[in-house]
Amino acid sequence: MTKKSVKLKISGHNWTIRYGNPGKTNGITDDGCCDYEKRLITINKNSQSSLLNVLTHEIIHARLPDFNEEAVEEIGCLIDEAYVKIQEIF
Repeated sequence: MTKKSVKLKISGHNWTIRYGNPGKTNGITDDGCCDYEKRLITINKNSQSSLLNVLTHEIIHARLPDFNEEAVEEIGCLIDEAYVKIQEIF
């Protein structure tokens, strides 16, 4: 049997992460979605972005709900840049 979701504790709360339909923004299907009320992160399985990038982005939203999209993007890009650079030295 395939597991349909995973649980993760974020800021002391249990969150669920799963593949599904995260919805659309401006007519374009989103890579992911963070639903604060349901404590649910939904990942688009057909996303062109890497799973790591989408998870990082949505977990930042979950952990830091007061951060606007620009701040979340900036943190995600910094993590991605560090990840690429660290892989180059190993």
